[in-house]
Amino acid sequence: MILSVKSSHGKVEMLKELYIKNYALIDELTIGFSKNLTVLSGETGAGKSIIVGALSLILGQKARTSSIRSGTEHCVVEGRIDVDRNHPVINKLKNLGIEYEPDLGIVIRRIITISGTSKSYVNGLQVSVKDLRDITGILIDIHSQHEHQSLLNVKNHLFLLDRYGKFQNELETYQKSYRKILGLKKEIEKHTIDEREKERKLDILKYSLNEIEQAGLTDNEDEELEKEYKVLKNYEQLVSSVMTAYNLLRLHDNSALTMLESALLEINKVKDFSKNIDVLSSELENTKLIIEDTAVSLKNYIDSIEYEPGKLDKILTRLELIKSLKKKYGLTIQEVREYGKKCREELEKLEVNDDILRELEKQLEEELQQAQKHALSLSAQRRVSAHTLEDSIKKELSYLSMEKTRFKVNITYKECDEGVVVIDEKKYELTLYGLDQVEFLISTNVGEPLLPLKGVASGGELSRIMLAIKTVLGNVDPIVTFVFDEIDLGIGGKVSWAVGNRLMNLSQLKQILCITHQAQIASKGNLNLRVEKRGRDQRTITVIKFLDGKEKIEEIARMISGENITEAAISQAYEMINDRSEAKP
Repeated sequence: MILSVKSSHGKVEMLKELYIKNYALIDELTIGFSKNLTVLSGETGAGKSIIVGALSLILGQKARTSSIRSGTEHCVVEGRIDVDRNHPVINKLKNLGIEYEPDLGIVIRRIITISGTSKSYVNGLQVSVKDLRDITGILIDIHSQHEHQSLLNVKNHLFLLDRYGKFQNELETYQKSYRKILGLKKEIEKHTIDEREKERKLDILKYSLNEIEQAGLTDNEDEELEKEYKVLKNYEQLVSSVMTAYNLLRLHDNSALTMLESALLEINKVKDFSKNIDVLSSELENTKLIIEDTAVSLKNYIDSIEYEPGKLDKILTRLELIKSLKKKYGLTIQEVREYGKKCREELEKLEVNDDILRELEKQLEEELQQAQKHALSLSAQRRVSAHTLEDSIKKELSYLSMEKTRFKVNITYKECDEGVVVIDEKKYELTLYGLDQVEFLISTNVGEPLLPLKGVASGGELSRIMLAIKTVLGNVDPIVTFVFDEIDLGIGGKVSWAVGNRLMNLSQLKQILCITHQAQIASKGNLNLRVEKRGRDQRTITVIKFLDGKEKIEEIARMISGENITEAAISQAYEMINDRSEAKP
């Protein structure tokens, strides 16, 4: 029975299809994969690893022009991956502005040209190689002698341990406290000022405020002073001219009013004789009244001008003061007064700053205690879970005939002079993920020290270790597709059988692509592909043959007995394919 590889929400998550054109010995090739275990087999040198190489390109591996098929200008590799809407990669796509449609999946396309240029596209949008790696880094893992991805990244070890132990809620509680600490520290930093700087700032603010307040400025005062200055500066000429005009209108013997009054007397003598003359008489009367009012206004204006000795100098001094203040504090009197208001507010803030700081520091201390409590609790739970994980992986390694291999989840704290968690008089650093730094360590031989995973030399050995870890962490690892190349390196018989069983078990949780020369492993495939070299138009090309039931038996028999396939090998191949013992975890 073939089990579907589904997320917890029912969506089948898998690499659906791989399209390759003009890559190495491949002319043009489209490969569809099983949602469980796909096995690629074939003669040495047929091009099995070329498939893995092409797949690596869409994972962001460095592009080499030597990989482009001879005689062509560029190569293209395209993969289509289906994921659930709740897979972590969806947020990555969203942050990059990449649309995701469940029916279309994630389409990744890489083009390499003979000139050395490389372009990467995700759902039609061009992305950088770095973004491509970020996206595919949580989708596909390749394990071979030269390609080991997510598990060799130490940053992923803590993430996997937390998912294994199901500590998401505990971690979120801690992180809420941690982020609050960051916010409080930022607020404290904003309110913290060097004492010398504080005194300097206080002096400047007090001086500026005192200067502005002592000036006692009023809105538009400068404009009014300018007008008054203009009047006083021209006082003598102004008074002389206005008085002359007043006299000409009213006081002289032949003034305008005297002349008008004489004219009115003459007109009034004859106004009863003609209606038109009567109208003219009224107009002259109105003119007389206007001139009288104008004369009064001229006299009043002269009387209103208060000329005091030294007043002109006072106005000039005041204008100079205003000009000086505007030069320092604003373009207008209103801006100067507004600046003074801001100075007062800033002074008040500085005066109450110590109280605010004390309150913030009190809150920070309380939150640090909470964060430390959550971090220590989470750390204790992680250590318990780490022992369980170690035991489970050791059992898997033993099953894969690596009984002498030791596996350890190493949990340490980072000592730091400014650390906030104190244990045995030592200070340790808190991070967004708590106190713990987690790294998976391995020792493959008795007497050898535990080393980081990347320190394991043998490619096949490391692939089996990865298989053991992936088998245990299969339910919590977000990786959709695992690719195992050379997992059978240096093994045979019982070990190959164990590896095949574990691949089949893991393929019930994740999609597996496996390149193998071992019949025991190939017999577990849900889909078997044979990679072959063929001649075409006087050139060698790599092709893929999808094997039906009979062809699968023949391919496995070839692995058992070589090119001369025997009846015994056929029978044994048939038995291997139908033997599903130990398939369940």
